[in-house]
Amino acid sequence: MNEKERLLRILRGKDVDRAPVICPGGMMSACTTEILQDIEGNHNLDYKAMAQASRKIYSGTGFENYGVPFAMIVEAEPLGAKVQIGDKLVEERVIEYNSNPLEQIMETYSVIPKNENRMNVVLNAIGELKNSKVPVIGNITGHISTATSAVDPLIMLKMLRKEPERAYSFFKFINNYLIEYAKESINAGADVIVISDPTATGEILGGKNFSRFAVPLYKEIIDAIHSLNVPVIVHICGKANTIIEGLNLINADGYSFDSMVNMRSTKSMLSGRLMGNVSTQLLHTGEKDKIISITKNCIDSGVDIISPACGLSMGTSIDNLKTMTDYVKRGI
Repeated sequence: MNEKERLLRILRGKDVDRAPVICPGGMMSACTTEILQDIEGNHNLDYKAMAQASRKIYSGTGFENYGVPFAMIVEAEPLGAKVQIGDKLVEERVIEYNSNPLEQIMETYSVIPKNENRMNVVLNAIGELKNSKVPVIGNITGHISTATSAVDPLIMLKMLRKEPERAYSFFKFINNYLIEYAKESINAGADVIVISDPTATGEILGGKNFSRFAVPLYKEIIDAIHSLNVPVIVHICGKANTIIEGLNLINADGYSFDSMVNMRSTKSMLSGRLMGNVSTQLLHTGEKDKIISITKNCIDSGVDIISPACGLSMGTSIDNLKTMTDYVKRGI
């Protein structure tokens, strides 16, 4: 059973020889400083450098996938957000939000993914990585996090309470092109789509707003991806207890959670496969025996796909990551 077969089988509810161990990319990227040392070109702007970095993550860390991009701003930049391009030491980030009214943004910016430079870099990298043995994961930033990267998050989140219909219209506008981006990623060769939406945590939205603003649009994009026979994993940061009921409605194939989530109890409440949730702080600073202990606990708790719980620090060592991946692979 090769790595692609293992991941796809488990996401489709079939038996496998052991849990896959992956780091999908996007907000959960292993594109650390140590990985990037010998990469020529900017791994965020050059599709060949992006593909080269993804291959080096696979060969160096033991993670059993390719995954691009390595940041969460590709979807927000076409809406007028100004960004600082990352390098070998610093991740990309938004440095200035679009301050125009939402209606003006929606009227001004018509986002066609294959015509957007940064999205096209990702699509070309996926095409470069496409193969028959290693799963290629295309990463999409969810509509709520994309909105709060394009527009000041405080303004956006206040709008949920004061102008909910206006906020929902903006979310819908974003979700429409995210669907097209996901489809283009699949056409380019993505075997799995991961949707990460860290702003949609239970602490920020709460269960009621999650059900109102997140669930319907997640279901819409997931249904579109499923129509192309591709599985979907959704990653949510923070505590999950207030949003589990909503997650059960979106029909994702896998659910990825932060290290604070009790996976044993969560598994009994969700119908999809669980992914996670090895502490990224531990992977950055921890001793090897502690990394092994936490990884073992994930497996013993019934986690189906072992993965870092969230975004890795750029300073995380390859050696620490291999401690986790080697332990999982010994379960063959």
